[in-house]
Amino acid sequence: MRNKILLMLSCVVIAACQPITVQHHDEGPIPVSVRMDDTAYWLEEWRQVSQLPEIQFKLALKNREQEFERKPDPRTRLRLALLLATGPAPERDQSRALVLLKGMDDAGASESAGALAALITQMIEEQLWSGEKITELKGKLGTADARIDELEQQLQALTNIEQSIQQRETPGDRKETQ
Repeated sequence: MRNKILLMLSCVVIAACQPITVQHHDEGPIPVSVRMDDTAYWLEEWRQVSQLPEIQFKLALKNREQEFERKPDPRTRLRLALLLATGPAPERDQSRALVLLKGMDDAGASESAGALAALITQMIEEQLWSGEKITELKGKLGTADARIDELEQQLQALTNIEQSIQQRETPGDRKETQ
């Protein structure tokens, strides 16, 4: 009896050491800790990559681009788009990220991947709209500044004319008119 309990306990301990897989992909079995929530994994991965020095970030971006070229599925598309959309300024390419996200096959993506793609798409579209609006308002501000300068010059010219008229009038001329 004691041997049976030890054998059973040993089996449980050995089984606990093996990774538990939920799905099998082309890349092999994916552990439950990774597949539980793709989005959480990708966001954690993005956080780690985004904190890398510039040279290492560029290398990671290049790797994602190559990975996407080899296998353009929703997973690689989203991982690349995430880096392009939110990377440091020199490597950030929100227009390209938007094209990648809009071209994503929602049927082949998990629900969390679809939700993350929708969120990033909305964020990019709002940022692009904001940038366009800022550019438009800067243009209007420049036009308004030019108009203000023009009006100030006209006001100064009118003030100069008024002062010259007042200087031409003599105090004796005013008394005669009264």
